Formats: sequence, C-alpha cells, structure tokens
Amino acid sequence: MILRLKNAACMAGIVGGSLLVAGCALEANAEETAEHSAALCCELPTQSVITEAGPDSYRVEQQVLLDAPVGQVWAQLGRLERFFEIALPNATDLRWVVGNGRSVGDELNFVLDGGLIRLLVVARDHHEHRFEYRLIEPSLGIAELESTLTLDSCGNRTALVWVRDFRMEEGVSFDPLSEVVQQEFANLIARFSP
Repeated sequence: MILRLKNAACMAGIVGGSLLVAGCALEANAEETAEHSAALCCELPTQSVITEAGPDSYRVEQQVLLDAPVGQVWAQLGRLERFFEIALPNATDLRWVVGNGRSVGDELNFVLDGGLIRLLVVARDHHEHRFEYRLIEPSLGIAELESTLTLDSCGNRTALVWVRDFRMEEGVSFDPLSEVVQQEFANLIARFSP
C-alpha cells in the first residue's frame, strides 16, 4: 500500500526501531487499507517479546497466526475462564465471584501455585474478538497486571495478539514469571496446532 502525504510540511524518522511521522495527514482509500490490513495479518510472525519498561515493570507482547478461523478460536478463548483453563492448565478453582464473564466489572478468581489470583474484566467485545482484564490485588509477587487479548480474522486463520504490562513488587524478580508467560503462550499455540 502506498500512503500519500497530504501535507508536505511534515517530519518522519526512525525512533526506537519504529517509524515516527509527525505533522502529517496520510491518505489512503478504504480498499487499500483493507488490503494492507489483510496482508499484514497473513504475514504475522510468531513472536514473544519481553521488554523491561521501567523499575520492576515489564511489557510482554506475544503474537501468533493460529490455524483456525477466528470464530472457532473466539468460541474457545472468548470466555476468560476457558482462556485460563487452556493457557494455565495448572490453575485450580476457576470461578466467577462477580458476574459470569460476559460483562465489564465481572471478577474471576483462581488459584495458581498456592496464590489467589483475582482478575477484573475491564473490557470485552464479542464482535471485535477482544478482551481486557487486570489484576485486582497483588499476588505471587505481581503488584499490577493489565492485559489485552485481540483476535483478528485472516481468512480461515486467526491472528492472536496478547499484550500484558506487569509491575512486580519491589525486589521480586520477573525471571520465574517470564517462564510462566512463555508457557502460557505455548499452551495457546498448541491448542490450535494441527
């Protein structure tokens, strides 16, 4: 896709490996945008990146192209409790203590490695195949957690993008948790592998 600049008085440059364009209005027609989005989706590389975002803070960005249509994937992952049954099979006592997972404000609790995990649904969009949740109270050395999972259709495949921001309690290493987040991702991939 070719993006045309609407204003010649703009600046562009590479910042931190990303293209930054400032003061520009870009122009593309809807057909070009849809074609470009589909092409990007179908070329989505499998990757898992953990970045130190500050003192005791980490961002985990994971993406993969799954070999199943988005409706089939959403049917299995669109409910938070089912999502964790797949991603964290060693989690026990998964139960909704507020609501049933279909609404913002619902609360899911489960036990992992002896610690109670309390999660709050902060966004859920069935049509966009997207949900967000956050940790209600510190547990297992995690002070804060915000997470977004998005599924996008790519023909009869699905692009899964999972972004999590962790803040660890002071003095707690992220290293053991990094192994857990990698295993969660591997479990999701395995679930939809042929």
